[in-house]
Amino acid sequence: MGPLPQLHRFLIAAVVLVLSLGVGLWLASYHDLPLAGVGVGLGVGCLIAYLLIHDFHRPRSVRVTRRR
Repeated sequence: MGPLPQLHRFLIAAVVLVLSLGVGLWLASYHDLPLAGVGVGLGVGCLIAYLLIHDFHRPRSVRVTRRR
C-alpha cells in the first residue's frame, strides 16, 4: 500500500481485525467450539493486517559500526 500515515495504518489494522473477528464468530456459530472460530478469526486477521500494512519494498536502514 505504500507509506501511509500512522493513523491510516492503525485504522486499516483495526478494520481488518474487526471484520475477521466477525467472520470468526460467524463461522463459530456453525461448530461446537466457538472459541476456535474466534481464535482463527483473530489469527487470520492479524496475518492479513500485517500483510496489508508491512512495506516489503522499502529496505530498512541498517547501522554499521566500524571496529577500530
